[in-house]
Amino acid sequence: MRRHSSFVFVLVFALTSCLLAQDAASGSSESTNLAGKWKMSWQGRNGQRQGTLQLQQDGSQLTGTLAGERGSVPVTGSVNGNNISFSVKMQGRRSIALDYTGTVDGDKMSGTIKAEGGGRFGRRRGGQGQQDHSWTATRDTGNSGSPSAPSNGL
Repeated sequence: MRRHSSFVFVLVFALTSCLLAQDAASGSSESTNLAGKWKMSWQGRNGQRQGTLQLQQDGSQLTGTLAGERGSVPVTGSVNGNNISFSVKMQGRRSIALDYTGTVDGDKMSGTIKAEGGGRFGRRRGGQGQQDHSWTATRDTGNSGSPSAPSNGL
């Protein structure tokens, strides 16, 4: 009887150790490091736009700014594995929130943008319906000092 309980204890200990090791390994693979500066471009209602996305990361939570010719707006979002989502809120005559979703592949990200609120971003010709627009970003590893200001704005 004593020998049987020792075997069960060793078996439970071994299984627990394996599960803890698996959790530690999967936890590290889920954390994609996106902190830093990204060169971003997107298709807007008036053509191709460019800007600089500056991200800070705390675990899966993202904060930062998206800067373009018309200024800078705060960014909030999250990352889960290689999936990213973030949003910006712009104030003007009408407030508009832009929701960015996409995937991360090393030093590149891409996805779609959806507008929420009263703005015209994403509306089809004639003001009918919503249209998703695409965005891409590449990590700015630049060694050339400060980047030039984007020419097309937000």
